[in-house]
Amino acid sequence: MAKKNRIPTLALLTAGTILFSLAWLMPSFPLLAFIGLSPFIAIAVNNRKEKSMWTSLELILLGLTISLFMATLFNKIEPAYLIGQAIVFTLAFLGYTFVRKNLGPGVSLITIALFWLAIEYLLLKWNPASSIYLADTLQLKEEWVSWNSQTGYLGASLWILITNILIFKAVLTEHKTNWLFVALFALSVTIPMIYSYLLDADSITRDQMVLLYQSNGQDLSESYNANGELIPRTSAWISVLILLFTFVKRKINRKRK
Repeated sequence: MAKKNRIPTLALLTAGTILFSLAWLMPSFPLLAFIGLSPFIAIAVNNRKEKSMWTSLELILLGLTISLFMATLFNKIEPAYLIGQAIVFTLAFLGYTFVRKNLGPGVSLITIALFWLAIEYLLLKWNPASSIYLADTLQLKEEWVSWNSQTGYLGASLWILITNILIFKAVLTEHKTNWLFVALFALSVTIPMIYSYLLDADSITRDQMVLLYQSNGQDLSESYNANGELIPRTSAWISVLILLFTFVKRKINRKRK
């Protein structure tokens, strides 16, 4: 039987900010990246019950802004750019809220992942060198992501988003702990790691990704030159289609009223 929300929004904000910040501050062992976004997902999902969508989204923006400042604590990146990037990443949660409000509760949380990856792709096309990507949390763990030679560097961003969605479904919903999702979360973390250790391939680095999108990338592999960052590019197109469908559905619903 469903319960009322077990975790207060402020507690979710605090947990998300701490966990996601620590994921950036502990790059040599960034396991917290796999759970750090889940409290923000919980805030966005719980937001559907509120009269205004802005209160919760502003809290997500606050948490992301603090986390990104921690991510660049020792780097010279303009604070205004960091805040701007936190704002655009918050749009992934706003997009999910908008789509769910108009299409109903059946909208999948994968929508957040698609919107987030679409935003990463736009940042990659606009300013690849200065932007921050989820995959950057795993920069010092290339042995975990050897398979990104097949998916592109930002394949790791998708991996992190999926694990966060699964841990949310496992322990942060209004229901009791879902052990099936706990198992799926554990598998989603470990299987890509095991596969990476078994794979005889060099991983794509951030520098290689930036090189490809800042120049012709002639020194990169033929496969990466041909496909580039296929996952976020595909996510961008799917996101456009989702938003177009939502706007059409919204307009039809208004006409029926």
